[in-house]
Amino acid sequence: MRNIFIAAALLCLPSLAEAASPPAIAASNAWARASIGASTMGAAYLTLTDNGAPDSLTGATTPVAASASLHQTTTEGGIKRMRPVPVLPLAPGKSVTFAPGGYHIMLMGLTHKLKAGEQFPLTLTFTHAPPVTVQVQVTPVGAPAPSAMPDMPDMHM
Repeated sequence: MRNIFIAAALLCLPSLAEAASPPAIAASNAWARASIGASTMGAAYLTLTDNGAPDSLTGATTPVAASASLHQTTTEGGIKRMRPVPVLPLAPGKSVTFAPGGYHIMLMGLTHKLKAGEQFPLTLTFTHAPPVTVQVQVTPVGAPAPSAMPDMPDMHM
């Protein structure tokens, strides 16, 4: 009888491999620049790494903006264009870095000016993986894009 209880308990525990595995999608190095003047728009940047099966980024939300959406800036014939991207495919084992002049999360209808030194949550949604919330660090206007922020741990949820 005791062996039955032990076997049942072992079946209910996650395997050590599952417990040690990284989340399906990891987000790191999330940042945004402080607001300029009375602007009600901003942009957030980060790195996404797909640690599981193929997936896609489908949306974003944050309490600091009326809307948050994926955009991409491209340059064609010397002209910069920004366009919305409804879905961004993510490949297993690969990272996508959001940076000025490329992919970014457009923040529209800011509820307040973004101030250097503050943080705000940004929740990303995916086709398959559960939502991921990161804390976005606001950097000063004109500050270079951080290559890595050691004081900002990777955030996965």
